[in-house]
Amino acid sequence: MRPKDRFLAALKRQPVDRVPLFDFLFQRPLFQELIGRTPDAYNARDAMDLTLAMGLDGVWIPYGCFSGWSPEKLTDCVYKDEWGTTFQQDAASWPIDAPIAFPLKTSEDLRHYTPPDPMAEGRMDEINTAVAMNAALGDKAIAILGGVTGPLTVSWFLTGYENICMCLYDDPAFLHELVEIAVDFAVKAINRMAKSGVDAMILSDDYGASAQGLLRPQQFKEIYKPGLKKIIDCIKANNLPVFLHCCGRVYDYLDDLVEVGIEAYHPVQRTAGMDLAKVKAKYGDRICLVGNIDSSRTLPFGTPEEIEAETLEALRAAAPGYGYILASDHSLHDGIPVKNIQLMFDVARKHGIYSKKDQAA
Repeated sequence: MRPKDRFLAALKRQPVDRVPLFDFLFQRPLFQELIGRTPDAYNARDAMDLTLAMGLDGVWIPYGCFSGWSPEKLTDCVYKDEWGTTFQQDAASWPIDAPIAFPLKTSEDLRHYTPPDPMAEGRMDEINTAVAMNAALGDKAIAILGGVTGPLTVSWFLTGYENICMCLYDDPAFLHELVEIAVDFAVKAINRMAKSGVDAMILSDDYGASAQGLLRPQQFKEIYKPGLKKIIDCIKANNLPVFLHCCGRVYDYLDDLVEVGIEAYHPVQRTAGMDLAKVKAKYGDRICLVGNIDSSRTLPFGTPEEIEAETLEALRAAAPGYGYILASDHSLHDGIPVKNIQLMFDVARKHGIYSKKDQAA
């Protein structure tokens, strides 16, 4: 199968020749070692070339792809982005830096706030580059996954998690307004990317920390679930699969996430206590599962035997019946030896093969 066809079939839980491979490519040494260059910012050409060099089946290309705007530099390592959020860079943060200050606190602040224009010049440059590169690959074409950000994440970047927690009780109307800003931007981005020829859409929105969810389930249902559904409905209206990236311990939200129409759930975070076999048993007949290889302990520090054992465990838990894509339980980040990354995928290639009998069943 072509990598693209393998990936898209797995999203629909259809028969494939082997378990597809995917990950977020958040490690610059990986770029340098495998394609001979280190990108300053995450970009389509380098991400495509690295995906091909690694033999992966899909690649994430976020809308705008960290380009199309010029950050306001406050110091050598601190800048303000086009949303007005202040970020701090450090050696380990690439390609997504940590927010340290936020532009909005109240509904009154919104009266004087203008969100960035989702239709701005340059937003589609990286998406168009990836689609054009892919069209030239023929039988080697991979799945191009356009990327948008969900309502909680946009709200977090606009007002900070601490203020979200306060407003859940003191000013929920303000949070609803932030959700609408997120939805408006995402819907316009999705419509543009769909016309360009992307194959699926990654919607990134984290609802969990390592030990528990970030919100009470009822708060999620009332404030964030409706906006999330609007974004998912837009993706489906464009006939694209919905791939949700949602970190943390999110058992409390999975029923709702499946209900609003996600087709894939990533990264089934092992380090947050997400049990791949348990999630497969309950939801594997409705959604594709992606990830679960420990990127905090096993991949950075594990022996070859431990990495192989954990990869095999994930394959045994989630590959039967199709609907599984192998990846880490977050991303390939600095601190993971390149040889360990390659070992994980080599084990999956060797042992993630479906027999002719499986494919015919």
